[in-house]
Amino acid sequence: MNKQLKELAEQAGFDKHHAEHDTRIERFAELVRQDERDKCASDYLQDCCDAIAVAEHNEREACAVLVEGGNHVHPKAPDAVWAKTVAKLIRARGVK
Repeated sequence: MNKQLKELAEQAGFDKHHAEHDTRIERFAELVRQDERDKCASDYLQDCCDAIAVAEHNEREACAVLVEGGNHVHPKAPDAVWAKTVAKLIRARGVK
C-alpha cells in the first residue's frame, strides 16, 4: 500500500494497523481509480463527439454558402431557385 493510500485510509477512520493490512482498502482504491478513469474517458469521448458535430455543421454551412454564392445569377432565374433549394437541403442534413 502506498503512503498516500495509507494516509487517506487513516483520514477515513481506519487505524494504522488495519490501514496497512486490509487489502479491501487497496481494492476499494483501485475501484475508485477505475471509476475516475471511466468518467474521464466518457467526458473525453463526449468532447470529441461535440467537436465533430461542430465541424460537420461548419462544413455543411460552408458548402451551402458556396452553392448560394452565385451572385451572377438573377434571383428569379431557375439557377438561383436551384441554388437556394440545394443550400436548404445541405443545411437540412444536420437537422435531426
